[in-house]
Amino acid sequence: MGRFGYHVIDADGHGGDLPRWHERIPARFQPLWEARRERIKKQFANLPGVGVKETRGTAKLDSLERPGMTDPQARLEDMDLEGIDRTVMFPGGAGEEWAGLDRDFAIALCRTLNDTRAEYTRHAPARLKSVAKLPMIDPEAAAAELRRAVTELGMVGMVTPQHIREKNLDHPSFDVVWAEAERLGVPVCVHGGGQAIDQVPIGVDRWKTRLEVHAFTHPVGQMIAIMAFTAGGILHRFPRLRVAFLEAGVGWLPFWLERLDEHWELTPEQAPEIDRRPSEYFLSGRCFIGCDPDEKGVAHVVESLGEGVVVYASDYCHWDCKFPDTVKILAGRADLSERAKQAIFDDNPRRLYALS
Repeated sequence: MGRFGYHVIDADGHGGDLPRWHERIPARFQPLWEARRERIKKQFANLPGVGVKETRGTAKLDSLERPGMTDPQARLEDMDLEGIDRTVMFPGGAGEEWAGLDRDFAIALCRTLNDTRAEYTRHAPARLKSVAKLPMIDPEAAAAELRRAVTELGMVGMVTPQHIREKNLDHPSFDVVWAEAERLGVPVCVHGGGQAIDQVPIGVDRWKTRLEVHAFTHPVGQMIAIMAFTAGGILHRFPRLRVAFLEAGVGWLPFWLERLDEHWELTPEQAPEIDRRPSEYFLSGRCFIGCDPDEKGVAHVVESLGEGVVVYASDYCHWDCKFPDTVKILAGRADLSERAKQAIFDDNPRRLYALS
């Protein structure tokens, strides 16, 4: 039981990358790594508000400087400070899934990243969990890497952007990945806002500031993904698959499900694969969405859609997280019942990741 009276499972934290992990990328790919890193720097060089800030700094940048991002013992200390019992960590969204459009480089990059992240979690495997980054540019290779990450490295899920370059997630080529996730009993976690290098953009090309890009791309990206999993038929084809939609807030969800339902009811022939409203797939007990602890929309979502869809996310230690007060803020909310808080902190993340 945590500091605030709940067993707390963080469904969406960050960090878990060992220092200089990229030095373990096979030697023949190192020139590609260096070239790619320079391209990433150039892409974001003129986007105001991108970088790193100190823990108590004032700039609105990418990450807070915390040793726990790369040091597992420091991470455990920060979890104790915040009141978190277990955390599931996500790697950064830098487009490793397609890695310069080079299949072999993408595979090597994802394998190296997963291997080093598994080393981090082995420091305290009961408390530190991670999800796998996959070379989605080659779905067969992605399915194989997911299998290895779960069965050999102990990872508890997979992460994917809301689309893979020009393809939406309901493209048939990705079914082999969803089938493997379903077979392994691990969730697909949709995370990120379409800002990575070589991604087909949904905002970086149009907006010119961090404010605009970040505010726009995350929720819109998750709307794209939810449409693919519901109206696009993924959840129909894979009836045991679990999915989480993370890092985009929750307040927009009732509106989006209602809108999808309305359009399906008016034009069901345009989604011939599904046999019920998109919202029914989402509310079948297999879909979850991450919340910010102080987001006003959390109570509205619980009231509208029930207690079973929202999961707590610390967002440790991104520039907009509320470290070290995320658990305190959510636990202290008067607009959520004790039952709802128990579901958000523990019951729902436990079901999402199939944790004991």
